[in-house]
Amino acid sequence: MTYTPSAPMRPDAINRWLVVLYLLGLYLGVAAKLPGGIPVPAVLAGVAGGLLLLKNAGHLAERHLVPIIAVLVLYLLSVLTAPNYAYLGERFKGFIQLSYSLVLAYGLFLAVTLHRRTDLARVFLCFCLAILVGCAFENFTGFRAISDAVRSRIFDFGLYEADLRDQYLYGRIRPKLFTSEPSAVTFAYTFFAFAWYVLAHARLKLLVYIALLVAGYWLMRGPTLLLGFALIPVYEVLLAARHGPTGNARLDLPRAAVTLALTAVLVVAAFFAGSVLYAERIEDIVAGRDISFFARVIAPLLTAIEIVTEHPLTGAGLTGWEFIESAVQQIYATAPTLSLDYHFGSAAHAITNYFWLHWIYLGLLWGCVLFAALTWLLRALGAPSILFCWMVWTVFGHAAGAYVDPRTWTVLLLTCAIAVLHEREARQADSGRLALALWQARHARHSQSKLAMET
Repeated sequence: MTYTPSAPMRPDAINRWLVVLYLLGLYLGVAAKLPGGIPVPAVLAGVAGGLLLLKNAGHLAERHLVPIIAVLVLYLLSVLTAPNYAYLGERFKGFIQLSYSLVLAYGLFLAVTLHRRTDLARVFLCFCLAILVGCAFENFTGFRAISDAVRSRIFDFGLYEADLRDQYLYGRIRPKLFTSEPSAVTFAYTFFAFAWYVLAHARLKLLVYIALLVAGYWLMRGPTLLLGFALIPVYEVLLAARHGPTGNARLDLPRAAVTLALTAVLVVAAFFAGSVLYAERIEDIVAGRDISFFARVIAPLLTAIEIVTEHPLTGAGLTGWEFIESAVQQIYATAPTLSLDYHFGSAAHAITNYFWLHWIYLGLLWGCVLFAALTWLLRALGAPSILFCWMVWTVFGHAAGAYVDPRTWTVLLLTCAIAVLHEREARQADSGRLALALWQARHARHSQSKLAMET
């Protein structure tokens, strides 16, 4: 009698390399334009996502496709019911971009869920280490000139050049490492580090994760890294502390209590560390000179309140920037927390928070309907904790805009995928332990019976 645990699924080399290519494309964020002026964001990730869909067409499931189609139909209806048809063309472009982003994120989901948890964790850790090494090269060698030369060729707009601001606020020029701006580096690094934290099996992975965030701060200085600390209780309470079979999992209250206590200590420590490390930036926020903070935190909330008040059912419509241009400009002009010497450019560059853009674009009615439809999609994909997926999506939403961009929907579906892997291997381990215990019990009974017959 032998005990053989079930073997996990393994992706082939093509799937593995296409996942790496997708993550690289997501990190770089290089865009292209189709005929007619329709922009294609993160085109490298788009190519990889399309190939992943073709490669894994055999894994397409009706239970996945029905909610995806329903979500896209509802987004289309939101476009058709938005006020002022003069902006219908731009909104339809936004719908095409969102459809592209959601579908290719689903292609990534299919490939990621073929991986073993430890193999995928190794991929994310390698990305994090590569980013750390690249940032170190930019900070301490002449590598920045090479990075800037590449950036100037692959990006034709949106290049970050506020080096003097970086030197004033952070004491150094922040690394951009082939991306359009420093925040793209810190966003990807924090998300990849968190994905590793969820997937890794290491006993001391919390300490390693904190070390990754500290190393990231030392080299990158971006405040997005602080969001990584906020995600610790999200994982520990909503995913790691779950026990029992899917659909009947229960919260491990002692573990959750310890996690919350440790998180409180970390939050207090992060608050005091942030007040010291970001003292100049906090001073600028209070004085109204930090436009980035205003565009990421304050302006999106104020705009959402304004638009939902005026158009509670439909919002401004997908990518309805021209429709809300005057409202956003008025918010910037009258904000008491913003200095008077700021020159407003455009609404599209003044709102960088995809969580609030959901409500700005869709209003309360369509916002809630699409929230429910996307929740249905997450359930169909097998997310063990819906709240975990939405919490991660919301936290990262305060560090990025571009609601119809692949980055927004990759965060949601990749979070769902890593949660599925986390839960699957936990169930397999529980099933393996149960099967082993049953085998040992049967073996013991068999041995006792044999011994009784011999005596």
